[in-house]
Amino acid sequence: MVRNTAKIVINRDIFYLNALRQCRYCHKIGHIVYNCPTRPPKPSHSRTLPRPDHPSVVAATTESFSAPSLSYVSVSELRSLVFSIVKQILSTSGKVSSAVSGNTWYFDSACCNHMSPDSQLFSSVIPTTHAPLIQTANGSYISANHTGSVFTPTLSLSDTYLIPNLTLNLISVGQLCELGYDLWFGSSGCRVQDPRTNQVLGTGRRVGRMFELTSLHLPSTPTPPPSQVAHTASVFPLSLWHLRLGHVSVQKLRSLVSSGFLGQVKHDSVDCVSCQLAKQPALSFTNSDSSSHASFDLIHSDIWGPSPTATVGGSKYFVIFVDDFSRYTWIYLMHNRSELAQIYRTFAQMISTQFSKTIKIFCTNNAMEYRDSQFLDFIHTQGTIIQRSCAGTSQQNGRAERKHRHILDSVRAFLISASCPERFWGEAALTAVYTINRLPSSALQNVTPFECLYGTPASYSSLRVFGCACFVLLQPHEHSKLEPRSRLCCFLGYGIEHKGYRCWDPISQRLRISRHVVFWEHTMFNSLSKFTTCSTPSFFTNPSLPLFPISPADSPASPLAPPLAVDPVLDQTPDLPLANPPADSPASPQQLAPPVDPVTDQTPLLPLRRSDRVRAPPAHLRDYSCFSAVLSLHEPHTYREACTNPLWQQAMTEELQALEKTHTWDLVNLPPGKSAIGCKWVYKIKTKSDGSIERSSVASFSDGC
Repeated sequence: MVRNTAKIVINRDIFYLNALRQCRYCHKIGHIVYNCPTRPPKPSHSRTLPRPDHPSVVAATTESFSAPSLSYVSVSELRSLVFSIVKQILSTSGKVSSAVSGNTWYFDSACCNHMSPDSQLFSSVIPTTHAPLIQTANGSYISANHTGSVFTPTLSLSDTYLIPNLTLNLISVGQLCELGYDLWFGSSGCRVQDPRTNQVLGTGRRVGRMFELTSLHLPSTPTPPPSQVAHTASVFPLSLWHLRLGHVSVQKLRSLVSSGFLGQVKHDSVDCVSCQLAKQPALSFTNSDSSSHASFDLIHSDIWGPSPTATVGGSKYFVIFVDDFSRYTWIYLMHNRSELAQIYRTFAQMISTQFSKTIKIFCTNNAMEYRDSQFLDFIHTQGTIIQRSCAGTSQQNGRAERKHRHILDSVRAFLISASCPERFWGEAALTAVYTINRLPSSALQNVTPFECLYGTPASYSSLRVFGCACFVLLQPHEHSKLEPRSRLCCFLGYGIEHKGYRCWDPISQRLRISRHVVFWEHTMFNSLSKFTTCSTPSFFTNPSLPLFPISPADSPASPLAPPLAVDPVLDQTPDLPLANPPADSPASPQQLAPPVDPVTDQTPLLPLRRSDRVRAPPAHLRDYSCFSAVLSLHEPHTYREACTNPLWQQAMTEELQALEKTHTWDLVNLPPGKSAIGCKWVYKIKTKSDGSIERSSVASFSDGC
């Protein structure tokens, strides 16, 4: 509430007059410093009165001393001066008192709502029963029984309380801020500004320690005229307006109510079942800071896959086990999801043997592999409690999901930086987990999972760059005395069961695990050699190559024929059963100056000497024509493999139709007490005499036949 300004001004000026009657030189009351009897006179200096703080005193002083300055003031003149100052103060107080009454509004930050005691300022008044009790500065309470809108040439306010017991017109600063306006108060006055348009909507001037409203116009949220306001005689509940406005949110509905567009509204609860069914979002997840107190108290697990490309070993899935206490991760590659039960049994036995502990809680999702009967039987046998996330709520298994993301991000980075084919993603995943376990974790106060689990810091001396070029020492039986002693390979990871490195041999198309490896970490393998796309020799994939050599008698060898080409990178000669040229034949230019390898800067080895014996097909194969294309055809062994191929699906459909057409079997109900006999599909590729495919044959056999 605002205090009486006139009373404050009078008290302050009376205090100033009392101060004039006290001498500032001798500090005695009854005279001033200018006529102090104890102060020595100073004729060379002009004596002027001090400048008072109040403007009215300044005006009186100026009028009294408009004449030329005097060097001496008598007591009678001082008395007349005091009387004129008091008269000026009393006239000013009358003006202030008259200014307070009437159409004067003051900004009040402690006011909960716009309020006024003058009913003549209201254009419309509505009885209200929902207005709260208003507590004044002295602790008493007043109530507002009416509310309405105020319209004047300088002011338009809605939702204003009519309180007859009030003495001042008050504008609520909080109510203006609730409508989205900014208010600025300073030594010169105040202003109301719209932050969306930066337009000044209202101003005020400072009167003493109060701010008086000058004008206020609110175009962005104008108070509607009475014709647009709802009927004053009807008070509609808030829930009804919620339905009328198309199930609007409660926040927007309250904004309309505060702006006065909806008139008088009865505030009730808005519990809309339709909105709950139509608009309910997923609840937010809180960050979980819980952690287990010891290793293997809680294990998180999840399966990833299938991968679009199988690994070199044929795996398309992997499963991880994450210890909640140490954040250590174990990863296992899988061909099928059904391998989970055996893998978890192996993992649990390893934990029991190496750490003498059992898994207390196993946290996972609702995948069917985790509901397998064998898996659940083993879980219950170990006394482990299983916790599952809700359906469609993978966030509850967030630690395993985030670990999947970390592993796959590292796998993609490994394959891209090393330019490795996608079939090496399994090796990249194993290497990623190996390095992640040796990285500091923020959840462990920058301690590595390896150190948290084993109690000793990890060693980083054996780490190498994934995909870099390396040279693996060959075994003695793999090379002759004149052949290279090592082979260029690609580094793919670290040994799991061996204390060595896993390197890919592009010639033998297999992984070599060895400790006798020299690394060129500054050079990637892909810059020195190439990854072959097929692991089978070219003899089985190129039908143009003859199975049997042509006899020298049928086709004489040309002495100018070039020697057999040698791969300069792989340093391997294709294993073709061709006879070498005679020893006395003239040498070709290629034999005199063998080409230099542009990569290794070495001269490739010449072809090995081979036997001159003429090879002929066996007698029992003279009536047959063999083609290498047949060897590359794949016959499925299970129904799961065949159902992915449209050709085999069509063949199975034709076989079923043929069985039904010939009435090989009839569909009947199973007799009680009998068990059905299963059947097995057999898939064969029928070829013609020239080796081309005739058709895909499918046969169904009953079990036991």
